[in-house]
Amino acid sequence: MQRRIGKARELLRQGMSISEVALSLGFADQAHFTKTFNRFNAMTPGCFQRINF
Repeated sequence: MQRRIGKARELLRQGMSISEVALSLGFADQAHFTKTFNRFNAMTPGCFQRINF
């Protein structure tokens, strides 16, 4: 799971949309991805994107 979240961070930094990242990494849906991402990073994927641009 840590590798998947690490890859998610990389893809989000490249500008890929949250829904595309979720589907490309095999999450059931965007909500599942967001909840998991938040648990590992203490922020939502949207917040992560805003901070890293």
